[in-house]
Amino acid sequence: MSNPPKSVSEKRARRVKLSDVASASGVHYSTVSRVLRPGFKGRISDDVAERVRAVASELGYQPNAVASSLRTQSTRSIGLIVHDMNDPVYPPILSGIESVMSPDGYAVLVGNTGYGVDAELDLVNRMASRLVDGIFLATTRLKDPAVERCEQLGIPLVSVLRQTASGHTPAVMNDCFWGMEALTTHIIESGHRDIAVIIAPQDLSTAQERWQGVQAAMNKHGLSVPKHRLAHVDRMSMDEGERATKALLAAAPVSPEVIICVNDLIAVGAIRACRDRGLRVPTDISISGYNDIPLMDMIDPPLSTVHIHLRQIGKAAGEMMLEYLSNPDLPAQTKRVKPELVLRGSLRDLKR
Repeated sequence: MSNPPKSVSEKRARRVKLSDVASASGVHYSTVSRVLRPGFKGRISDDVAERVRAVASELGYQPNAVASSLRTQSTRSIGLIVHDMNDPVYPPILSGIESVMSPDGYAVLVGNTGYGVDAELDLVNRMASRLVDGIFLATTRLKDPAVERCEQLGIPLVSVLRQTASGHTPAVMNDCFWGMEALTTHIIESGHRDIAVIIAPQDLSTAQERWQGVQAAMNKHGLSVPKHRLAHVDRMSMDEGERATKALLAAAPVSPEVIICVNDLIAVGAIRACRDRGLRVPTDISISGYNDIPLMDMIDPPLSTVHIHLRQIGKAAGEMMLEYLSNPDLPAQTKRVKPELVLRGSLRDLKR
């Protein structure tokens, strides 16, 4: 007769402990503790360390994170707060962060806010209650209560993609001004003069810098964006892009030559709205995006955009976080990663 399956409590009671590994390895408990500690570097011989790891693996030992956190005052966990993990911008950033944090023994906890300020504050408080060692904030506003809350709680913080108005928050960012200025300059030099722009809420540093990049390029060429050629979105989504584009097309009897979109998802929505209006892209109207998220080279027509090195940004953010975890008194630094202009079929060269 087979034995009945063990209950969860029985399984927990029989978990392999460090003392079990020490006994089976024939070494002291403290040696096992040091060898199996994340980021282990010590004077223990390679042979002993290899034997301990082999025994731990054979016995199925798993570290007790709760016990370790009580001993070290570190949970080896890091929070990442984003607007919406369905946004293709975020997975490469998370991958970059984990490529740096995981080898050092950290687990990344991800929370979605749905663009809500209260939700961001709630996530900060909940992550703090779980004693995360630090927080990556990918939702940063120019004036941000979540940033202030992290500072009040003394939680190490690295902002990803955005910066606060003061510029005093450690941050790793894409150089949005350069990217949008370069894209707009190309569009103008391709013969476009009647230019429409869809911009994001200006309480975000990324949105401000992209709009400033457009304006800088246009000013250099003696151009400006009239009021009826400017539309706003509340969030980065295809539906918002479609809505904003329909408003632009309805605002004047003649369609603009090009619509510069603040984001790729907005641009996809713009293409959809133009097609509903019977406009061909790029024959009748050109469209551009920003970010170069996956599959933008596969849509019809392929989207001209600005490629952000998202995984590189995530990796740099992880490296910055490790610096602040080891030295909390380091002055705040901002690192900018330069993007690349990617030209595809959605932009028409009017000079040809």
